[in-house]
Amino acid sequence: MQITEMLLTNQTARPGTKIVPKGLVIHWTANEKKGADAVANRNYFNKPTTEASAHYIVDDRQIIRCLPETEMGYHVGAKSYKAEALQKLSAYPNDCTIGIEMCVNADGSFTKMYEQTVALTAELLKRYGWAVDKLWRHYDITGKNCPAFFVDERTAQAYFGKNAQAAWESFKQDVHRLLTGFPQKPQAPVDNCAVELTLATTGKLIAGTAYVPVRLVAEAAGATVGWEPSTKTVTVNGHELNCLHENGTAYAPAREVAALLGMEVSWDAARKTVVLRG
Repeated sequence: MQITEMLLTNQTARPGTKIVPKGLVIHWTANEKKGADAVANRNYFNKPTTEASAHYIVDDRQIIRCLPETEMGYHVGAKSYKAEALQKLSAYPNDCTIGIEMCVNADGSFTKMYEQTVALTAELLKRYGWAVDKLWRHYDITGKNCPAFFVDERTAQAYFGKNAQAAWESFKQDVHRLLTGFPQKPQAPVDNCAVELTLATTGKLIAGTAYVPVRLVAEAAGATVGWEPSTKTVTVNGHELNCLHENGTAYAPAREVAALLGMEVSWDAARKTVVLRG
């Protein structure tokens, strides 16, 4: 892997504080303009007035190292932090994390940049003896909408055609595949098995139509459920459902829910039971 070293000289963004890394934090530059590549972002960090920095910046052509991994950068500073970050990292996570910025400039290839980021991330995890559980989104530490395509539903759909959590899980899986291939170990024969999930819950049978509890069924199938309290709007993977509401639970026709989940639905009349298969 070719990495171009362009260490920052801006002391405002490079305090020189030594750190012992505990994890990797993934960011995006949030600059989709043409020319906002790795060099441009590095040069922004190097302006004397800039108080932000990261260790690596990745675009579709190169990977730039701005800081040694043993020096602190200013990439996850905040007034408050999430409980898990405080527990697993530190009271000031800048002092124990390596930051990677992903470029999204309009004149670059997002696919190539993504591939380079996956490769860099896997190499760093390998070098430190870590697994993908050491990966953090900026959002996971401070709640900031970063990287937006792994946090915000609309941005995730625009970049990946899937919901944000699924996009983040796919990124971690891509890193994991590459990481566990260093070196490739002989694999034992693998067979497939079926998994059958039974949900002990009750739906509603109204005028011959079966209604199922949306959140319980959708989340069991791995979907993302959204809720807008002001309008009582329920969405599954970003698609709105017409629901009935009772005691804080939203119910929707079984066939509509199944269609959004890509599942087949059948009715067992003898047991008055809805059966969903995917």
